[in-house]
Amino acid sequence: MRWRRVDEPRWRLVAWFAAVAATAVGIVGLLLHWIGPPWQYVIVLAALAHYLMWAAPAGLLIAVALRRWWTSGAAALATVAVLAVQLPPNIADGGGHGRPFTVLQANLAVGRADPAALVRLVRKNHVDLLATEELTTPEQQRLIAAGLATALPYRYTRPLPDGGGGLGLWSRYPLRTPRDVPGFWLGVLEAQVELPGGAATFVAVHLTPPYPYADDRWRREIARLPGVLPRAGAVIAAGDFNATTDHAQFRDLLAHGYDDAAEQAGAGYLPTYPNDRWYGPVIGIDHVLVSGGVTAARADTAELAGSDHRALVVRVSR
Repeated sequence: MRWRRVDEPRWRLVAWFAAVAATAVGIVGLLLHWIGPPWQYVIVLAALAHYLMWAAPAGLLIAVALRRWWTSGAAALATVAVLAVQLPPNIADGGGHGRPFTVLQANLAVGRADPAALVRLVRKNHVDLLATEELTTPEQQRLIAAGLATALPYRYTRPLPDGGGGLGLWSRYPLRTPRDVPGFWLGVLEAQVELPGGAATFVAVHLTPPYPYADDRWRREIARLPGVLPRAGAVIAAGDFNATTDHAQFRDLLAHGYDDAAEQAGAGYLPTYPNDRWYGPVIGIDHVLVSGGVTAARADTAELAGSDHRALVVRVSR
């Protein structure tokens, strides 16, 4: 096979190289999605696999336009694989039967989130359950002063004077048998909540990020989480998992009987972080997981002033 036909313009050769490169980038994105790499910087890169994959269809379009059929064939195979990964999260699984209620997931950016803005979100969306991460002691006081304790009168919180390890469970309904789960650096809280449709376990999760901290802690925590979350009964686990659905380690967690609410509702990929940059959020690391008869009907993100995360609003039923 000749790299360049004798009478072929140079721009066509450059375009062909672009098609090959785009296809290769798409294949790299697929490999990052499937393999679950154990190395820190590759774990971070895997968070962008959602975008890298889409280079393959671009490579296909260029190759077909150039009539480079071998390249077109390789790009077409990669594109089929991309669609197999990307389309299912945009198709609802038929949830939404039963009594509805609303879950709000909010990372408070070490107490920098606007408490009045969070309370407005709770009231506007008629939130029944709220999970908060990076809850500081001063922020909890500001939230209560802003009216959060009136909207959600039951709570189990573990605020810290500073730092990102504070957590909170807030509820419209009574909370029973609360527990601070040991062995997680930033924390996991759980409690039984007496919902109108029956009791459920409500969990707030904040996993250690794989960067800039040691990635082995993130890998240990996400691997340990299935053994911590209840295996029976209704469960709602909301939090900052510091993992996207393109991380194989996160999908391994889902394989233990949990559904990602955004995917179940057909909401597709919902970026939540970083929300304090000019380019806006690009990766979806905040999630609500459901199991045991709890199903998600709708999911979306919402602006939370002062936070580096967008909030996640999920309508579920059971």
